[in-house]
Amino acid sequence: MDLNQRLYGQRNRYTQLLPLSYMVPTFYPSAPGNAQPQAGAPLIQLADPDLQSRAQRMVNALYWAAQTFANAPGMHDPSTLKVFIAPEFYFRCASPDEVHDHEFQRNTSFGSYPERARFELAEALYGAIQSSPLFADWVLVAGTVCSVLPPVDERMNLLNTAIMLRGQRAAADASVPYVLMEKHYISNIDGPPQGNHANLDPTTVFSFHLNPDQVLDNLIHWDGMTVGLEVCLDHALQVLVNAVNILQQSVGPDARQPDVQLVTSCGMNVVPYSVAVQDGGLVLLTDGMSHVADHLPEPPFYVGRYTEATMSVQFLNKLTDFQFQELPRTDDYQVNYFHGLYAANGSRQGIWCGKQPQPMLVKPGTRAQPATAPGAGQPTSLIPAVQVVGSC
Repeated sequence: MDLNQRLYGQRNRYTQLLPLSYMVPTFYPSAPGNAQPQAGAPLIQLADPDLQSRAQRMVNALYWAAQTFANAPGMHDPSTLKVFIAPEFYFRCASPDEVHDHEFQRNTSFGSYPERARFELAEALYGAIQSSPLFADWVLVAGTVCSVLPPVDERMNLLNTAIMLRGQRAAADASVPYVLMEKHYISNIDGPPQGNHANLDPTTVFSFHLNPDQVLDNLIHWDGMTVGLEVCLDHALQVLVNAVNILQQSVGPDARQPDVQLVTSCGMNVVPYSVAVQDGGLVLLTDGMSHVADHLPEPPFYVGRYTEATMSVQFLNKLTDFQFQELPRTDDYQVNYFHGLYAANGSRQGIWCGKQPQPMLVKPGTRAQPATAPGAGQPTSLIPAVQVVGSC
């Protein structure tokens, strides 16, 4: 038995990946609305009505997407992993004043829920997808949830937590059903001062000082594979790359690199030198940035394959390799963004689904996908330059 089998158990049960990207703007504060169950989705019940409405809207979108794309190639193939990614800040509360002023405020902890809400939300989302065969062999990255620890000496300790969950599996394994992973760095466009991050307070369990190895939390082992997960600015700052380096230094050079890298963001592109997957592996990023200075455009997403020799990523083409379906234009499915000006501008909210599953790994020397820029049909640069938009 080789090292990887001892570390991770069975080999990757999936040979292909079908990407699904949830296109919804998340940068500006938005009212929660009053979303009710749709498309056969279960009723979500949470103590916080703001969080409940947003969670119900996401679950509605999930059930709608699973049914809308039910005939997509690979959707019912147990060897195809379906990966659904929502953008960063999807779960961020907003007061009427914040919605009116288009800015999060300190008196609401910059749009944060109580820290315990992270677990309540994760349990609600997991119950909603685990109970349905629609989500067999799915992985859901539910964006992030902003929260705040109970105050100590008036210090505001903030968290921005990504939630990743597994749907039903034909055969259970010993891996966790879902993970909560903390963003490591607050950026200058997130809203709060960077010093308010909980991991900078040495008295909290999230402290970098007390837990310097927490970067390894970005590596999740399940389904016989390794998944790398990052939140926005963490990607540009190579959090996952550093985690892989630490693991290889500790275990040895045979320690496996991630099979797939997933990024939830609000103002980030794929950065080639921050890609940590195996040579020929996939990286997926879903973004929520839609800024008024750019006339409130539709947020981007990226799906690409990494080539180690050139440190480059070859992206699928949004227009030719994906199909798009707009979500119903009701409060149960869509966010009222920037007082409706986003929709009035012609920008949409909906789901992008790959027209074909992608091989989980294309070995070096074999033919990969055409080298096209994300959505534009132009060749990607092979220069490992930083590609950052806003550095969220």
